[in-house]
Amino acid sequence: MKRLVALLLVAFGASAVAADPGADAVAPMAQVTRQMWKKPGLGKLTTVQQVWTRTVGFDLPRPFVPSWRGQTTSSFLFEYVPDGEMPERWTRMITVSGEKGGWAARIPDKALASAVFDRGTCPGRVYRDLGPTMQPPLAYRTVVIGCGAEGGPGSERAVIAVFRDDQNMWTVQYAERGAATAGFERQAAAKLKRLAPLLTCRKGETAAACKETGR
Repeated sequence: MKRLVALLLVAFGASAVAADPGADAVAPMAQVTRQMWKKPGLGKLTTVQQVWTRTVGFDLPRPFVPSWRGQTTSSFLFEYVPDGEMPERWTRMITVSGEKGGWAARIPDKALASAVFDRGTCPGRVYRDLGPTMQPPLAYRTVVIGCGAEGGPGSERAVIAVFRDDQNMWTVQYAERGAATAGFERQAAAKLKRLAPLLTCRKGETAAACKETGR
């Protein structure tokens, strides 16, 4: 995800990847996940992670395993790749990210997503806003970013569920590269929906305060 990661690091800040020992931090989790995939008929795992004040959840499909983790006081990044692939060499990748503070701007979700993700100068750069998904307890906005021509050897595409509240931002992302990106943009919303991304309420938050925003 070299070029896409470059775009995201511009958005989130390069410090997001500096604090944890990367692949070493998730090696035990990867091993547990491999053992779980040995169960016959198991096609997905429900994955949850506490990131700041909320819990991020999604369905991890076979044969993805944890591959890399980085966290600072203000940023969080957790990557999954198909078993046998590496954070530097992958064909598909799922990423959970968090960015703490600075997202309380009183502007619509569409404008905020554009300001964060519609940037970069890679050849064939793509940015598409697919609109909101109004789901409880919190809605998310779907955007597609990418570089290169779809299906080409240097192509990369990612579809991103962008969650926000009055303080922070979280994402669940699914990315592909190379020949696999043929038709990606047409199928992007369906690819993301299969992950069932979810952001929970804060601990102790009332139902009235934790609700779909769709700003």
